[in-house]
Amino acid sequence: MHRMSRGDRERWEAKYRERGAADAPPAPFLVEHAGLLHGGWILDVAAGAGRNALFLAGLGHDVIAVDVARGGLAHLRGAATDAAGRIACVQMDLDAPGIRAASIDGMIVVSFLDRRLFAEAARWLRPGGILLWDTFLLEQREIGHPREPAVLLERGELVRGVGEAFEVLATREGLVEEPTGAAYRSGIVARRRA
Repeated sequence: MHRMSRGDRERWEAKYRERGAADAPPAPFLVEHAGLLHGGWILDVAAGAGRNALFLAGLGHDVIAVDVARGGLAHLRGAATDAAGRIACVQMDLDAPGIRAASIDGMIVVSFLDRRLFAEAARWLRPGGILLWDTFLLEQREIGHPREPAVLLERGELVRGVGEAFEVLATREGLVEEPTGAAYRSGIVARRRA
């Protein structure tokens, strides 16, 4: 199980100091499946500078953007002037999450993997809530970043990880072409069973 270390936190803070908040487009898998998300609060885990939170707020969703890095959330706050009131920014370490059971209606996780979230997603989402998760496969090591096996999925792992608590609505897995280039990714959209 991956634990967030002080070094991890400092690395993410440095990333936002160095690169700032580039106007990155939302994740293509999210854009493609955003219509499956419904009203209520959507939790954006590892939100970074907020490209996906801003996209969802633009569609009229209320978003809780969670990240360990204060710098990324500061960029999001600065960019969210048009979405005032639709995005709540929360600095949170997933080693001690403060999310109540059955308190959110949707959850997105993009380009991030913490396997503890498989069980947490089932706990945090209300029945009928939607989980959208899209991140890197193990094969990504062959063509680029990230390379650390602990943060890369095996094929089929997302479907196995969410298990019987979810009804799978859509999946993708393999080499995909995205605006940032080719990447090995695995994505799932699933509904929390009652």
